[in-house]
Amino acid sequence: MKIVYISSVEVGKYPLMQLIQQKLTPDLVISLSPKMKDKTSGFIDYGVICQQFDLPNWQVLNLNHPKWLRKLKALEPDLIIVCGWQRLLNEEVLKLPKYGTIGFHASILPKFRGRAPINWALILGEKESGVTCFYLEPEADTGKILMQESFPILLEDDCNTLYEKVAITCSNILTQILPKIKQDTLQVKHNESKYFPCYPKRSPQDGVFDFNRNTLDIYNWIRAQTKPYPGAFYIEDGHKYTVWKSLIGEFPKLGLIKQTLDGFITLTDLNKEKVSN
Repeated sequence: MKIVYISSVEVGKYPLMQLIQQKLTPDLVISLSPKMKDKTSGFIDYGVICQQFDLPNWQVLNLNHPKWLRKLKALEPDLIIVCGWQRLLNEEVLKLPKYGTIGFHASILPKFRGRAPINWALILGEKESGVTCFYLEPEADTGKILMQESFPILLEDDCNTLYEKVAITCSNILTQILPKIKQDTLQVKHNESKYFPCYPKRSPQDGVFDFNRNTLDIYNWIRAQTKPYPGAFYIEDGHKYTVWKSLIGEFPKLGLIKQTLDGFITLTDLNKEKVSN
């Protein structure tokens, strides 16, 4: 089975390594050009990985461009796997492979359909998330579902630890479904996502907060937007404070204590910069 693997971010690295270890090495890895590094949260250079394992690698700015479509057609892939692309692929690309194009979404669809599902789950204080593997269609998160697997969100988790769980879960799913795809024995189920709200993209300016909120809400806000994202921040005395980590309660030896609507929160890792006029 001729496999094309598409990824541009850290979450896609572990599943790729698992495929290689299990002798399911893709025939081609497509990744974003390093020119897109500053525009892509969690970006990694797959060129380095591909060089290590002697894998063909296309580094692109726009995979929907006719140039890349022609090259993909010539390759005649049996299956395309997309794991961490953050960009919609057009219908021509999606329909190329014999067995279709499959992708992953970091939630149990239809819940948290749309952008930044892990961030939204943390912000809203969810106790569980997971991964949905499904056939990709031009409309986001609406294709038939191949498999879903959940995992808990613990109080100490942040976006980084949850993406580690996502990567492991994607790998687990891949190892289960690839043989079934090849044997044409995979059972799929209908996806109701198109009838549910689509969560919006988050931008750096969306990270602003103040302390007139419940402690747990502020803690969730901070852990949902820590690195590699731009971070949660507040403005005070002409300065911008970007907060990367916090603890619920008062811990004088560990950081800056701030009073909240219902208690205290300790900011244990933060940056301070003067706000320009």
